[in-house]
Amino acid sequence: MKYLFNVALITLAFSSYAQEEKYIIKNLKINDEMSQYGVVYQKDNRVFYSRYKVNEFGTVEKNRMNQTIFTVYQGEVADGGEIINPKEFKSSDEFTFNSSTAAFSKDGRYMYVTTNEEKRGDVYKKGEKTRNLRIERGEYVEGKGYKNFKALSFCDENYSYAHPAVSPNGDYLYFTSNIPSAKGPTDIFRVKIEGDNKFGDPENLGDEINSPRRETFPTISHDNVLYFSSDRARGVGGLDIYKCIIDEDGKVGKPELMPQPINSRGDDICFELNKNGKEGYFTSNRAKGKGEDDIYYFTISE
Repeated sequence: MKYLFNVALITLAFSSYAQEEKYIIKNLKINDEMSQYGVVYQKDNRVFYSRYKVNEFGTVEKNRMNQTIFTVYQGEVADGGEIINPKEFKSSDEFTFNSSTAAFSKDGRYMYVTTNEEKRGDVYKKGEKTRNLRIERGEYVEGKGYKNFKALSFCDENYSYAHPAVSPNGDYLYFTSNIPSAKGPTDIFRVKIEGDNKFGDPENLGDEINSPRRETFPTISHDNVLYFSSDRARGVGGLDIYKCIIDEDGKVGKPELMPQPINSRGDDICFELNKNGKEGYFTSNRAKGKGEDDIYYFTISE
């Protein structure tokens, strides 16, 4: 049975931070019994997120194997962080299968998106057949939107690459992958963005960030703080959100577990902080939500 959670508010002071911060969270009205996740801010008060693809009758679309399809949606930010006027932004029909977890270059010229490889192989669980993931990049064409999506040059079809995030200075692309240098099922990596769809070699962020468990869903705030999710030991629940500072020289600091109510006994992912540093979004499948995954809006006060 689903419980209404439209305006439930929770606060908690977390004393280990330099200053006490109180997080007030809200389950958005846009959430329903389906899954929506991964909000990212873009210019002109727009946000992008992922959800099940629906047809003109509002029914969830599935492929011939009865698998649901994710696609990228666009919305506008309203009072109280609510997302209004949602519409499909970049249809998954333009990609191999799913499209989700978008990111944008600082100047808005490029859009990065998670999609699928055509090849099927063993990925996350031994013996389980699934589609490998890859990241594609499209370029903005005036009057036509983002076009000409191509797989990033370092993506190997035998492995998965997902959940792109661009550093504030535009120098690095962060992502999740299970390439052989991963320490667990999935790790956080980054590559140097060299231009003209050229990138450096994938760099594992190291033992401080990556554990023998899952690390996934990286995001980078405007002040160069890395947020990611992990199901490592001594967390709150399933996947928990962590944060760490990245120095000007690119060195990654020691991660800190984010406080409750950001983290819960469920899976908590996709932490997105607005440029003002006082509000943002995250995704959770915690108890008393509306759907499989819900988008939560938060504000911070000290």
